[in-house]
Amino acid sequence: MIDGRSAVESIFALLLPRVTEANSAPAELFGAPHRSPAVQAYPFSQPHQRHIHKESDRIVQRTLSGCFGRGDLNHNNRSIITENVNKDRIRDDIIICQRSLKQLYHELFDEALAEYNNKQTRRDRKITNYQEHIRHSRQEKEFHEAIFQVGNRDDTGVDSDMCKEAAAVLEEYARSFEERNPHLKLFNAVIHMDESTQHLHLDFVPVCDEKRKNGMRVRNSLTGALRQQGLEGEGISNTITMAWLEQEKEHIGQLMLEHGIEWVKLGTHEKHKSVSKYKAEKLREEIDSADKLLDMKMSELSSVEEQVRAAESTLEDKKQELSESEERLSSVTAETEKADADLSKKVEQINKALKYLPDLRKHEDADHEYLVAVSELHDMLKSGMSILRNKDSIISRIDTLKRLTQKAMDKRDKAELTIYDLRQRGEEVVTERDNALEKLNAVRAEKSALYSELKTVKAENMEYSEVLAMLESIAPTILRHAKEMLREQQQREQAQQLAYQPPKKKKSWDLE
Repeated sequence: MIDGRSAVESIFALLLPRVTEANSAPAELFGAPHRSPAVQAYPFSQPHQRHIHKESDRIVQRTLSGCFGRGDLNHNNRSIITENVNKDRIRDDIIICQRSLKQLYHELFDEALAEYNNKQTRRDRKITNYQEHIRHSRQEKEFHEAIFQVGNRDDTGVDSDMCKEAAAVLEEYARSFEERNPHLKLFNAVIHMDESTQHLHLDFVPVCDEKRKNGMRVRNSLTGALRQQGLEGEGISNTITMAWLEQEKEHIGQLMLEHGIEWVKLGTHEKHKSVSKYKAEKLREEIDSADKLLDMKMSELSSVEEQVRAAESTLEDKKQELSESEERLSSVTAETEKADADLSKKVEQINKALKYLPDLRKHEDADHEYLVAVSELHDMLKSGMSILRNKDSIISRIDTLKRLTQKAMDKRDKAELTIYDLRQRGEEVVTERDNALEKLNAVRAEKSALYSELKTVKAENMEYSEVLAMLESIAPTILRHAKEMLREQQQREQAQQLAYQPPKKKKSWDLE
């Protein structure tokens, strides 16, 4: 049986527009850009808008470099200004994230540190300050720094036209850093625009969360954090940190393509990917996505049509049930009226039978006459003289007694027969009355249940009528939406075919 509410909800879900959510980093880290009081804010406050250049746009080729830095926060935040920094350009630095490292350590490790210390039985094994403990550790660093740069000072220097485009790539990468690296907690990120070439400093704390027999459950470990992100090293020539750097560079390379920059890898003649090929692949992905969405919508449309058919079938069933219930109610009403009449008849029969009992009391006078005759005869038989004197009276009294005795015996037999019949009939009538009452009560209960069922069926009939009307009104809209998606898909396929057509060769003057 179809549920009206769920059917309506599923239909409205089909009409919801597609929404593409923009990737955004955690608000506490990547809110509006800010900087420390010692440094003025750079007016470039939002990430550079991502776009894919047209074929007619100028396509440039740039290198991409990335490495681990020494992590000098005073240098990164310009607390100390070195000779290679242009003081007049400090205001152009892009501050993406600046948090307290001490506060971050408390947030990340305090709970695990308390668990660890509670398990220690020896005081010398307890850790008082985890940040200080890591700072003096020979295995882990207090925090790690990664540095990335697009181009070099000759082709992407701070005075070049491509500087801001390259900075936009780095800013977009930095703002989505923790989305790709959930085990690397960023606390300081800045793009320097005041040196010879724009470059990004990322300072982060690696967090490894795993059960251990000894040691803290949550701890600072770069290798452990990268492994939990699915990375593995392949020996000295390709350690796990090298693999991570290469992974991040690959992502930055994709962002470069979206800004019309081809990544040329140093030491090879390989271009990362052509803009045309990248656009074609993107278009193919969009078409595939549209295909899947179209299939889903068509499937949902089929489901709605099936629901409409089910609703129509259910509505017909309910109408049939309603008709049968009305017929049954009419039959039960007739049975109720008949049972009421039968009960009235039985009560009347009982009342008539009870009227025979007072008639028996009329024969009490004959009993009295018999007793008087016996008494008189007894007095006459007391002596011989009395017998001789009252011979005729004695004979008369004896005849009277015979007559009364015979009459009494006849009346007794008749009375006994009448009382027996009345009792037997009375018991039968009482039984019939009880059966009739029981049947009447059952019929009345069934009648009440049928009234309730009839009310429910009528309500469901009305609900399914409303659902059917709504389904019939919405189905054309869904079909029109599916047709529009199909037309949009065909347009994308045509665009893809045009994108794959080889471009016309142009003369190259080999200008550098």
